[in-house]
Amino acid sequence: MVEVENPGTKKVSTLLDDIDDGSYVIPYFQRGFEWEPQMVSELFESILQNYYTGLLLFWELDEARSEQEEWDPVWGAELNSDPEKAVLDGQQRLSSLYYAIHNPSKKFPSRESYYIFYLDLIDALNGEFDEAISYRWKTRNYKGWSELRQERDEWIETGEVPLCILSADDPDDANGEYIGSTEFREWASEFIEENSASLPGDVAPWDIRDILETILDYNFVVYPLDSDRGIDDICNIFAKVNDTGMKLSTFDLMNAFLYPSGIELRKDLWEGLDNDQLKSLDSNMDENLLKIISLRKQNYCSSKYLYNLIPGEETVREEPDGTRYEEVLVESGEDFEELWEEAVGYAEQARSMIMNTGDREFGAIKSDFIPHATILPVLAAILWEYDGQVDETEFKQQLKRWYWSAVFSQDYSGSSDTMMGKDFRDWKSWLETGETIEQISKVDEEFVRELDLKDVDKGSGRYNAIICLIALNGAEDFYRASILGTGDFVDSKINDHHIFPKKVDGLDEETSKTFDSLRDSIVNRTLILDKTNNKIKNRKPSEYLERMEERNGGEQEVKELLENHLISETAYRHLKNNNFDDFVLQRERDLKEEIAGIV
Repeated sequence: MVEVENPGTKKVSTLLDDIDDGSYVIPYFQRGFEWEPQMVSELFESILQNYYTGLLLFWELDEARSEQEEWDPVWGAELNSDPEKAVLDGQQRLSSLYYAIHNPSKKFPSRESYYIFYLDLIDALNGEFDEAISYRWKTRNYKGWSELRQERDEWIETGEVPLCILSADDPDDANGEYIGSTEFREWASEFIEENSASLPGDVAPWDIRDILETILDYNFVVYPLDSDRGIDDICNIFAKVNDTGMKLSTFDLMNAFLYPSGIELRKDLWEGLDNDQLKSLDSNMDENLLKIISLRKQNYCSSKYLYNLIPGEETVREEPDGTRYEEVLVESGEDFEELWEEAVGYAEQARSMIMNTGDREFGAIKSDFIPHATILPVLAAILWEYDGQVDETEFKQQLKRWYWSAVFSQDYSGSSDTMMGKDFRDWKSWLETGETIEQISKVDEEFVRELDLKDVDKGSGRYNAIICLIALNGAEDFYRASILGTGDFVDSKINDHHIFPKKVDGLDEETSKTFDSLRDSIVNRTLILDKTNNKIKNRKPSEYLERMEERNGGEQEVKELLENHLISETAYRHLKNNNFDDFVLQRERDLKEEIAGIV
């Protein structure tokens, strides 16, 4: 348990005043406001029932540290030049309170809309609090209190009042609260009269005010830490106490632990990274960059190993013969930042290799088609490790076999830290001594033969891998006959579409018995332009193939075009005969033949 001084409580109303005047700030080593709207609603429902909602942990700021300006404001509030307290635990709750009650003209985090939170007075006055808080959003125009106040008749009709009523002033007295105003009492009386059938018989206007004041009067448990605590101590406390609410990620914790070394991991290194393609590739890309460094420095990348990257941290290493020794992997903050920059560079190389269609690349022309984003850190670390120990052509051939084996084995489909470390260590051994990379040996001819591709549905790793193979094969659009690579249709929408249309009209029941179960399978999918797909619509293949022949010069040209979609001449005949059952069986054989040729 963290030792703290002067534990006590603070009302919501007092906390809001302190936030509004800029007294509370968020340290840069914290994550941002990340709660979902429903979590905000649930917080207020707990407050209405006087449930315990966790402690708030603050760090008192002395004048010197206050002036360092290494702070963010609580979401929606303004920074003060002289903040008094840094929030170590409780940012999500304080931001939720402020956003819902003060209704700042700021879009909800990770949303493109302004959110307004409402209290259902009919539920609340009947003691039903579990779903008493709701929210609505405005996509374009912010709606402030003056506009919301004009909707008082609607409040009566719905029974819902905006929570920002709690921060509104008395229209006749700037020093008074709206919920104590004459206007509010008159409204409350009208509300009770109009909704009497749904309310307890003895409800009075002051009962409505009491319900609202329940929120403002709720007490949070507050623990302040004295200003004489050092930043190292504060960062460690921050990391330890965040075991309630939203769990901190390893990246969040590393952000805190690296701060004393002068490294602002989130603010400078991650948010300042000028590579939107890389950053948006995967929600865990920030942590994946740390894993690349960890693989390169110590051959492992699970969370417990990432902490060994803290500058000056001693870690116990072991030689192949079992000899143990201590080593500092990263000497200083400057060393860490250099490693980060290198990791970013190799991550971009790996991203480019995965997302392009060259001879030795992997064909994910859209990020949605990447089979497993968890492969990227290993690929990046391999590229970093390689320094010409073997012939480049041999290296790239081996890399290609490993990549496709890893994809089709599905070893990277879940939590894969162990597999990532194992594959990287195997790669190091291969580079040094030529030893076998076990991953490559997993996917052999027998493995491919046993694959059931008919059961491979949209979004899975194997599904995406086959879409990538189609892109690598130089597939051309059915009607426009231009290669569907990354650079040919910059302004067009290229997607994976059905070969037999999803709602195709007029198929023979005798040759389409498996249509309902297999129409969405990868054996009935390929890459074409959305525009072409819209033209095909619900036509039978025999009908749109005629159109293809007109557009592309004849039947032979269409056969050749379809071969690049991994549709063989045999599959083409079934397609032309509208024979779905035989088509999918042959297409599966065609796809397996392609897979066998690359692993």
